[in-house]
Amino acid sequence: MVNVWFTEPVSTQPGMISTGATPRHVLDSLDAAVCAVDRGLRVTLANQGWDSVAARLGRPDWRCERLPGRSLLDVLDVLGDHGRSRWRQICLRILDGEEANYWTRVWLPFDHGPCCLSVSAHALYDGGEVTGISLELRDVTDHALLEEEAVKRELELRGLYEVTQTISRVSDATDLFRRVTGHLGYLFRASICAIVRRDPETDQTATATPAHGLNDAEAHEFAVPEALLSEMDASTQAPGHPSYVLHGDATNACEACRPLAQRWGITSLLLAPLRTQGHPVGYLVLAGPAGNFTDDMGHLLATFAGVIAPAIETSSLVLALQDRADRLSAALSEIEELDRLKDELVQNVSHELRLPLMVVQGYADLVKTGAFGPLNSDLQKAVDIISEKSALLARRISDIVTLRGLSQADLQSAPVSLAELAREAVARARPSAARSGVVIVEDIVPESLPLLADRHRLEQVADELLGNAIKFSPDGGQVHVTVREGGDVVYLKVADQGIGIPHSQVHRIWDRFYQFDGSTKRRFGGSGVGLAVVKQIVEAHGGQVWAESEEGHGSQFYVALRMSCV
Repeated sequence: MVNVWFTEPVSTQPGMISTGATPRHVLDSLDAAVCAVDRGLRVTLANQGWDSVAARLGRPDWRCERLPGRSLLDVLDVLGDHGRSRWRQICLRILDGEEANYWTRVWLPFDHGPCCLSVSAHALYDGGEVTGISLELRDVTDHALLEEEAVKRELELRGLYEVTQTISRVSDATDLFRRVTGHLGYLFRASICAIVRRDPETDQTATATPAHGLNDAEAHEFAVPEALLSEMDASTQAPGHPSYVLHGDATNACEACRPLAQRWGITSLLLAPLRTQGHPVGYLVLAGPAGNFTDDMGHLLATFAGVIAPAIETSSLVLALQDRADRLSAALSEIEELDRLKDELVQNVSHELRLPLMVVQGYADLVKTGAFGPLNSDLQKAVDIISEKSALLARRISDIVTLRGLSQADLQSAPVSLAELAREAVARARPSAARSGVVIVEDIVPESLPLLADRHRLEQVADELLGNAIKFSPDGGQVHVTVREGGDVVYLKVADQGIGIPHSQVHRIWDRFYQFDGSTKRRFGGSGVGLAVVKQIVEAHGGQVWAESEEGHGSQFYVALRMSCV
């Protein structure tokens, strides 16, 4: 800014300067257009700086020789009525001594395009009185454009930084889409900013939610034509072509854009592909009014696309995993519900069978005792079979009922020797083992303290483990029964030389109704509930049960009970 006083020293009050005749060549050497204005707001003097401004802006009436005698407000006609009225008020305030100077910068239209003018005014003094105004005018268009460009680049860099920070900090896909589209929508002055994702499995596209300028329902409806995306994929990968597509007049110039433009009231489109390792994972789509986007914006959007693409790919994978997890969770809930209904059905059927079965057993016992007369040998065998099978069925029903859940409160506890109980179970199992050609080997050492346990339930455990071992042992095989004490725990081990269990299936043998191989059930029979019952009983006693096995090399089953566990 140039401060011109048009003065030379005279005898005045201290600190005051009087107007006079500053040498003309000094005024003409200034690079600004400077003029003096009297109290009537008429130009009294103008330097040659006005000639260069007049030539540049196409205003011959601004030449220095044509300004003296003219009204300042007439000279500043480019400001319009409102601007001239405002400058008149400013000049009057300066002449009245209310202000010493004033400065502003305005963009004004000229024939060759808009220009930015810097305009300043300063009071002129004579004998301490304000006698006029010095006006300085500069064409600062180039400087203003550079300044605007610098501000624009600063905003772009800030936007790139904010998007990068968002990508590094945000893990939630929904929050990522909201922040990224919000940043880009603001930076590019877009009415709509959306991320269109491409599913790598189905190759289908869908607009991610949320999106800038669209609610969720609108985002689902916002469908970019596949023809437009395919055209962009082809053009942006061609050598020498920009990595973006700009349609400044989408309604008239782009057939594929017309439905989108008509539906959403947009005229210009700017798109950039999101690629990772050369494969498209989605697209950045900006929409706005006519002329809203430029090629410079397209290059900038392509830069953003390169930064965003890896995060979009990651978010797509996360969303796919979430969707799969949701579907698996729904399937699991359905399976659990079916399992509950199955258990409920089994329990209801079991309860319905118990009463008629008790009647069958009762009549079988009466017939065996001769209550209905003597029996010949054939009838005796038939009644024995009825009694045996009905007793087996009763045990199975009892097992199924036990599966509903057994707690410590359900136990009839009393002092029990596990060693004694194991010997009795071996004695009960020997006839069955002999029929199968299996030898039972005992290694039973009495424990020092008895267990406080439900004898009937522990007999059920020992019988089930021995029965399984005999059933799966080959002819001529051995079943080893061991009872040992270790600290305050007593262990029961039943080992066989049978078919064994695959290592991957060992943990599942305790599940209800589970058998690791359908052929096993056909060969050996069984309902698949025995080991589940064993686990329920042992855990109700506060103990542990587990198995070790290798397919083709037999199995070992362990029961561990604390001698003070109940």
